[in-house]
Amino acid sequence: MIATAVVDAAKYRNSELPTATVFFYCQNEQDESLQAPAILSSFIKQLCEFMRRTSNSFPEGALQELQKFFGNDRIVPDFEDLKDLFMHIFYQVPNTIYVVDGIDMLDRNNSKRLLKLIQSIFCGRKSLEGSRILLLSRDHIEGYINISTFMPGIRQISTSTNILADIKHFIDMSIVDKTMDRKLTDDHLLLEELKSTLLAESTGMFLWVYLQLEIIWSTCFTDAEIRLALSQLPKDLEETYQYCIQRINLQDNRTVKVLKWVRFAARPLHIEELKEAVAFDILDSAWNPERIPQQDFIIGCCANLVILDPMDHCVRFAHSSVKQYLTKHRGEFLPNYPISEDHGELECGEFCIAYLSFSDFSMSVEKYGHQQISAVVPKPAFLVGEAVGPTLSRLFRIPKQNKGTITLSFPSIRTASTPTRSQFMFLNYAIMYWALQTRHIKQSSPVWDKFEQLATHPNETWKFHPWVMTGPSIHSRLHGLLGWAVKERHEPLLSIALDSGKYIRQVCNLPLVEERLPPLHLASKLGYYDIVKSLLGICHVNSLDVEDCTALHHASSRGHIDIVSLILKTKGAIVDPFSKSGVTPLWFASANGHDNVVSLLIENKADIETTDNQHDQTPLLQAALKGHDSVVSILIKNKANLEARNNPHDQTPLLNAAEKGHDNVVSLLIKNQANIEATDTLIGQTPLLKAIENGHDNIVSLLIKNKANIEARDNLHDQTPLLQAAEKGHDNIVSLLLKNKANIEACNPRGQTPLGQAAENGHYSTVELLVRNGANIEAKTGLYSQTPLCQATEKGHYSVVEFLVRNGANIEERDIQYGQTPLCQAAEKGHYSVVEFLTRNGAKIEARDIRRGQTPLCKAAENDHYSVVEFLVRNGASIEARDDLYGQTPLCQAAKKGHYSVVEFLTRNGANIEAIDTRRGQTPLCQAAENGHFSVVEFLVRNGANIEARDDLYGQTPLCQAAENGHFSVVEFLVRNGANIEARDDLYGQTPLYQAANKGHYSIVEFLIRNGSRMDQGKLTV
Repeated sequence: MIATAVVDAAKYRNSELPTATVFFYCQNEQDESLQAPAILSSFIKQLCEFMRRTSNSFPEGALQELQKFFGNDRIVPDFEDLKDLFMHIFYQVPNTIYVVDGIDMLDRNNSKRLLKLIQSIFCGRKSLEGSRILLLSRDHIEGYINISTFMPGIRQISTSTNILADIKHFIDMSIVDKTMDRKLTDDHLLLEELKSTLLAESTGMFLWVYLQLEIIWSTCFTDAEIRLALSQLPKDLEETYQYCIQRINLQDNRTVKVLKWVRFAARPLHIEELKEAVAFDILDSAWNPERIPQQDFIIGCCANLVILDPMDHCVRFAHSSVKQYLTKHRGEFLPNYPISEDHGELECGEFCIAYLSFSDFSMSVEKYGHQQISAVVPKPAFLVGEAVGPTLSRLFRIPKQNKGTITLSFPSIRTASTPTRSQFMFLNYAIMYWALQTRHIKQSSPVWDKFEQLATHPNETWKFHPWVMTGPSIHSRLHGLLGWAVKERHEPLLSIALDSGKYIRQVCNLPLVEERLPPLHLASKLGYYDIVKSLLGICHVNSLDVEDCTALHHASSRGHIDIVSLILKTKGAIVDPFSKSGVTPLWFASANGHDNVVSLLIENKADIETTDNQHDQTPLLQAALKGHDSVVSILIKNKANLEARNNPHDQTPLLNAAEKGHDNVVSLLIKNQANIEATDTLIGQTPLLKAIENGHDNIVSLLIKNKANIEARDNLHDQTPLLQAAEKGHDNIVSLLLKNKANIEACNPRGQTPLGQAAENGHYSTVELLVRNGANIEAKTGLYSQTPLCQATEKGHYSVVEFLVRNGANIEERDIQYGQTPLCQAAEKGHYSVVEFLTRNGAKIEARDIRRGQTPLCKAAENDHYSVVEFLVRNGASIEARDDLYGQTPLCQAAKKGHYSVVEFLTRNGANIEAIDTRRGQTPLCQAAENGHFSVVEFLVRNGANIEARDDLYGQTPLCQAAENGHFSVVEFLVRNGANIEARDDLYGQTPLYQAANKGHYSIVEFLIRNGSRMDQGKLTV
C-alpha cells in the first residue's frame, strides 16, 4: 500500500518537464520478481517506454543493444548485460524517481548484485541528474546487517511508530468476524481482557496478533482455556511458530509434504495442485485419485502456518517469516524436512519425475529408430511405369520374379487413448518444473532411471521437455537438451547429453536457438566453470559465434578468471583471436576492468597494442576511458604505448581519462611521463581543457600541479582554460586558475572575456569571483561589443544583473550592433524582474536603441510582453512614443503583430486608437486587418476605431487590406459591421472584390458577391 501511494504521488508530481517514475514490486510468491535481472529488465523497459512517449533520443549504441536483448530474435541477457545497458540509458532520463518495494525478499546473491548497482549510482560522485530512489523493506536485508551500513548517509524512515491504534482496530474487527463463525465466550469482561492483553503484548506486530487469535479460536472452548492461553502467550513470532509446530500431527507424512511444497515449490501451488502433490509417494508407479485429501485437511494440518489465499486460491505461508523460521530450525522439530535449499528443491523435482512417470503419461514415441513397425508398399518404379503409359514403361520394367513391392519401417506410435490435462491438476506444474528442480539429482536417486528416461525420450502427447527442438532427429533433440542443460547449469542433464557418443560431437559447436551462442561460449560468458570444464572435452576451443568471438572472448569480457585459465591451458587455444569488431580477449578484459584476467592474458603473450575496428582503441586507451586504474597500471608496467591515439578524435589515454574524470588513471599516466600537453584533432583540447569542460576539478588541480599550460587554447573556440571554466560556471576551477595567475582578461575570437562568458550564462558565483579578483566590469566583449551587464540583461539573469549594478556597472552602456541599453534589451526579451530592477535603479525609461529608435515600451509591445508593458506604462513610459524607423506607436506595433492583451491594455490606458505610422500611414486597425488578426480587429472596431480609415500609401481601407490578403473572418466581420463593400483604393481604384479575385481568394469573392458587391469592374478572374 505504501509503495503504491508513493508511485502514484511520484507519477503525478508537478514538474515543468515530463518526468519518469520507474517502479518494481518484489513478490515472494513470484520467483521471477525476486531475480535482480528481472528488476533491471523492468527498469530498462519502463525507461524506454518513457523515452518513446516523450520522443527522447536514445544514446548511441543503445538501440542496437535493446534490439539484441529485447527484440524478436533476442539473445537472453544476463545481469551484466542489463547493467551495462541500464547505465547507458540512466543519464538520458534525468529527474526520474525509482521505487523498489520488498527488496528484503531477495536472496543474498540477488540483493547483493542489485544493491551494489544502486550504491554505485546513487552513492557515487557522478551527478544523478536529479534522479532519486526509494527502497521499501524491513530493517534486515539478506546478506547485510543493515542497509545504512552498506549505503552510508541514506535517509531511513520507519513506519513502526503510531501503529497501536491500527492494531487495536484490527483486533476489534477480527473478533467481530470470528464471532460470526463461532462465539468464543459469553463473558464480556473476558473478551475485553483478551483484546487488551493482545494489544499490550503485540509489540507492533499484526502477524503475532493474527496468529494468537487463530490459535485461541481453534484450541479454546472454555473460559478456563482462554485464561490459560492468555497467561501463556508466546512472547514473539518464533515462539508462536514453535507452538504451531507442536500442534502438528507429525505421524502423518502428508503434513510435512505440505510444508515442503509451500516452502520449496518453484511457484505457489493452487490448492487443487497441492492436493495432488501430497497424494502419492516417490516410489509409486501408478496414480490413485482416491488418495487425494480434502482442502480442509491441507489448510488445517499445518496449525495456522499456511493459509489459502482467497485471491488466487494458492496455498502460502501465513507470513514470509514462517519460511525463515523453518529454514533456521530445519531438522529440529520436523522429521524428513529438507536440510537445505538444494535438498528441498530436489525433493520437489523428484516428486515431479515420479508423477510424470506414471503409466497414465506413458510415452507416445518410445524410441526413435528401434521400436518399429513394417508396411508393404509398391515399388516406386512400378508406380511410375503405370503412370507414364506403354511408350515409356519399358524404361521401368520389373523382373517377373519380383512382385513390385518393398517393405518400409516406421517408428512405433502409441495410439492408446490418453487422459486429458483437466484430469490431472498437478500435471502442468510437473511438466514445467521437473527439469528446473533436479539440478542436483544424483545417480543414486530412487528416480534416476525415470529421470534419464524422461530426458532422452520425447513425449509427443505431453511435451515434457522444456528445451526447444528444431526437428525430430536425434541431433535436434540432443542439441536442444545440451543447450538447455548449459543455460540452466544442469550438470545431470549435461552428463546425459555428453554420454551420447558421436552424435553430441556433431552438434556441440552449433549456436543455440535462443541465445545464438554455442554452448561453450554461453557457459564461459555465464561463468559456469564446471560446465566449461565438461564441454572442453568435446567442443572446439577456438570455435566462433556469430560475432566471431571465441569462448575466451566471453570469459575475459566477464572477468571469469578461472575459466580464462582453464581455456588457456587447453591444447590449441588461441590467445589473441579477433572478433568481427577487431577486439581480442585482452581488449575486452581491459575495457571491463578485469585486472586479474589482463595479467593472465599478458603472461600468456597477449598483444597489448591490438586495436578495435571502430575507434582504433588499444587496451590502454579503453581502460583509461573507462577509469580502470588497476588495468592501466598493469598495461603501463608491460610497456603499453602511453601516446597511442584512437579514431576519429585522435585522443591519447591521458585525454580519455581527463575527459571522463578518472583521477587515479590521470595520476598514473602523469607519473609515467604521458604527454601532458597532447591535443586531440577534433577540437584541439589539451587534457587540462577537457577536464575543465567537464568540471573535473581534482584532475584540473593535478594537471596544474604538474605544470600543465594554463593559457593553452583549443583549436575550435580558441578558449583558454579560464574562459572555458567561466563559461561552464565551474567556480572551484576558476578559483584554482586565478590562484595560478591565469589571464583574467583573456579573450576568445568573439572578444569575450571570462567575465563576459560567466555573465552571459548566468553563473552568479563565477561572476562574483571574477569581479572580486579584478575583472574589468565594463569590458566590451563578444561580436556585439556588449558589456557583461548587457549580456546578463539580454539573457535575463537577474542575480547577475543585480550584482553588476551594485558593483558599479554602467546602467546606460549600449552595445555596438543595435545601440541598445540594458533596459531596452530586457524589455525586448520580456525579462520582467530585470526591467523592474533597472527601472528602480534609475535606468532611462525612454532610452531608444540606435537601429530603429525604439523605446523599451515599443520593444515590449512589439514582442507581446504584457507584464513588461504594464510595468513601464505604470512607471511613466510614453504610451505614444514612436520608433524612429517607421514612426509606429506601441499600439501600432502590438496591433500589427496581433498581441491582443497588449492592444487591449494600451487602449484602456489612453493610447491613440487612430495613430498612424510614417511608413504607410496605417492606423492600428489597418495593420491588424492587413495581417489577419481577427480578435484585435474586433476589439478596435468595438472601441471606436474608424472602419473606413485609409492608409497613406495605397489609400486602402481595412476591408481592402483584409480582402487582398485572404483573411476571410476579418472580411466577414468588417462587412457585418458596416464597412463599405465598394470602397476603392486610391492607387488603382480597386474594390475589395477585385483585390480578392486578383489574389485568388475564392471564399472571399463568393462572400462579397453574396453581400452585394458589384462585378462591373472589368474582367474578374479567380
